[in-house]
Parts: sequence; C-alpha cells; structure tokens
Amino acid sequence: MRACKLRQLGMLAAILATGTCASLAAQSSSGTLNVVLQNGSGLQMVLNSDSSGVTLGNAGTSSATLGFGTVGAYGTLATNVTRTNQTNTFTVSTFFDVDVAESGLSSTSYTLAATLSSTAPTGLTVQIDSVTLSTTSATISTSGSYGTNVRHTLSVVVSTAASGSGGPTTGTQLSSTINLVATSN
Repeated sequence: MRACKLRQLGMLAAILATGTCASLAAQSSSGTLNVVLQNGSGLQMVLNSDSSGVTLGNAGTSSATLGFGTVGAYGTLATNVTRTNQTNTFTVSTFFDVDVAESGLSSTSYTLAATLSSTAPTGLTVQIDSVTLSTTSATISTSGSYGTNVRHTLSVVVSTAASGSGGPTTGTQLSSTINLVATSN
C-alpha cells in the first residue's frame, strides 16, 4: 500500500508539474482598434523671394518681410528695387513670389486677394500688380496656378509733397502689413 501511495503521489506530482508548465506558457489576448480619420481639404500659401526681387526675410513661410531700404525720388536704391518718377510722386517696386499648394480639392486655380492691416502711412499708396490696397479686400488675381511660384509686383507710390503737407514723414521708417488670402476657385 505504501508503494501504491508513493506511486499515486508521484503521478500527482507529474500531473501538477505538467499543469504548472502549461499555465506558465505564453498567454495571449486580442483586441480591435478602429481607426477613423477624415481627409481634410485645404490650401497652403508660401511667400518666396523672386530671383529678380528683394530677398525676403523669412522666405519659404506664410509670414515673410520685404524691406525696400531707404528710398527717395533720387539717389541709389537697394538691389532689385526699381524707381519710376512721376509728377508729384515716385514709385518704388520689386518682385516677390506666391506659391499656393492645394490638397483634397478639385479646384484648378485660386483667387488671390489682399488687404492692408491698417491704413497706409500718410503719403504712401501700396499696390500689388497695380491694384491699390486698402483695409478693404482687393482682388489681385483670379487665376493663380497651384504648386508654382507666381510672380507679383509690390509697389509703393510715394508723394513728393513735404511732411505735413500730404507727404510721408521724412527720415522715419514707414511700414505696412499686407494680408494675402488665396481662395480656391
């Protein structure tokens, strides 16, 4: 009987060992992840320096700067700035590029509009492609091409009248901020 009990204990130990090994084997569980997204459409505008224009500060972004430097009806101007003298005014101009990319749209072109963020300083008139800008939106182009640099001309017409008589303040840096908006057609 003792041998029988020892054999039963041995079998019980073997069964327990087998069960313990099976319970120590790798465990698994499963789950499901549902992925949801919505492909949005949109436009992205980048302002670039034109090879024949003034080098933009922060070019390649949507928030660039363009400095004409010191201007006058006579004398030397910065590189790539041109001047045209008229009666009672002179105009300084340079080129800049606008690159608009589109995604998820069936549009083949865009309309470019511009506004000044505030009224231009006294004696200055700001223009893009001969369109005079103000705080009201003005259409610059209705057929902009996507994915390429589109050249535009920025001009500032400067009155030659004396400061206080309709002309700009002399010897003071004058600035304007232009807001550009591209809208898909």
